Amino acid sequence: MSVFSRSVGAAFVALAVLAGAANAAEDPRTLIVVQSAEPVGLDAMQNSLQHSLNVAFNIQDRLFDPQEDGGVAPGLAESWEFTDDTTLVVHMRPGLTFHNGEPVDAEAVRYSFERLVSPELASPHAGRMEQIESVAVIDDLTVQFKTKAPFAPMLHLMSYYLAIVPPIATAATEKDAFNRMPIGAGPYRIESWERGGDVVLTAFEGYWDGPPAYDKLIFKAIPEESARVASFLTGESQVIEGVSVRSQATIDKSGKGTLTDSMGVMPYVGLNTLKGPFTDVRVRQAVNYGVNRALIKAALFNDRGILAAGPISPRTFGSDLSLQPYPYDVEKAKALLAEAGYPDGFEIRMSYPTNMTQIQEQAQAIASDLEKIGLKVTLDPLDRAVMSERYKNRELEMYIYWWDDNPEPDRYMYSLFHSNSRDYYYKNASNDALLDKGRSTLDRSERVKIYNEIDRNLYEEAPWLYLYIIPETYAVAPSVDYVGRRDGFLFMRFAKPAAN
Repeated sequence: MSVFSRSVGAAFVALAVLAGAANAAEDPRTLIVVQSAEPVGLDAMQNSLQHSLNVAFNIQDRLFDPQEDGGVAPGLAESWEFTDDTTLVVHMRPGLTFHNGEPVDAEAVRYSFERLVSPELASPHAGRMEQIESVAVIDDLTVQFKTKAPFAPMLHLMSYYLAIVPPIATAATEKDAFNRMPIGAGPYRIESWERGGDVVLTAFEGYWDGPPAYDKLIFKAIPEESARVASFLTGESQVIEGVSVRSQATIDKSGKGTLTDSMGVMPYVGLNTLKGPFTDVRVRQAVNYGVNRALIKAALFNDRGILAAGPISPRTFGSDLSLQPYPYDVEKAKALLAEAGYPDGFEIRMSYPTNMTQIQEQAQAIASDLEKIGLKVTLDPLDRAVMSERYKNRELEMYIYWWDDNPEPDRYMYSLFHSNSRDYYYKNASNDALLDKGRSTLDRSERVKIYNEIDRNLYEEAPWLYLYIIPETYAVAPSVDYVGRRDGFLFMRFAKPAAN
């Protein structure tokens, strides 16, 4: 084949792709959602990154439907009761099937739980369920969970992280293949996905809450924000995430869409407390005194959001509201560094995933402030997948990540700070004991006291540079009725065509 033929062929392919996108965008029964990063995989059990779960949660469903206040409503389960402090009995909806026709029954729940906690799967969510000791099938539609001790956040955690999958098909599929093309009982079934391309989902008529409003749901990945916004303004997509303050103004002025906020995103700078200069708490505190987080929030986010004093968001129950954010105090920071043996500061590398909204500006501002107290910061922007791998491999010195502003503190506190969970960059036996106590105490007022103590401890320990909680903003086309959720996930069964 000649170079000319290859070029013409490539041009026709490009035109076909653009025509396909335009045709899909013009179809009122198709909803196109654009994210800033491609999913790593689509099996909810095997993935923890937001962009993966945003898609997976539309394919796979759970026993309970998570609510904005941290409570749960019926999902695949019709009802449930605690027969004592350590026994949960769940009654399934009758007549439900998975996308492949297998029954959604008690055996599927038992299989799904055992798959989630199995060492072979190595699920990032297994630690969230370690308090559950056993699952037993009582009859076709009844399943019993037994816990080692009372487990206060059990229903909330299960409403996100215990995806129910079909036993026969899942067991017969190699886990990487299932991660590419999972089967569930969610509102949409997967039609196609090749890594590097679109995820195409089609409506599942047998969904327990009725079929979704759109026949087809397409997830696209466009890393560059300007290109995401362009796709929205030209009508090639109807919902986009990762909209910075600058782009919000552009969309507002265009009149071609509305903006909706989800939960507060809680960016933070993690510090490796297990080796290097950050083993000394004075150095960690110096970093907290050395960054003008209030100015960064004002300059980059139009002063929207809340300053963080500790790791628990002020909007989450258990946050100690008497804590005040570390004040910006360059001299105090320098004095602490000198006491710790670093009067001239030190060199450090700060890593961050490039898919975070306005991350480059945040990283540069933080590094500039730290330079004023003597830290020579090398910025280390990484592809999202590379960042995740290095994070898990304990290769990072200082890193920017984020978590969501969730109403249930155990959901992120246990995952990020307990030694039995991620165990990457911070260990503290007394906080481990408090975190265990927090999840096994059923009385809400007592739980608040426990998490207050955890919040105060971690404020003093400073394993993070605490920054701020800022809204995550989506743009939504006038043709679509969709409002961002507190939990930040894209449950697109709630999207529907706007009333004329």
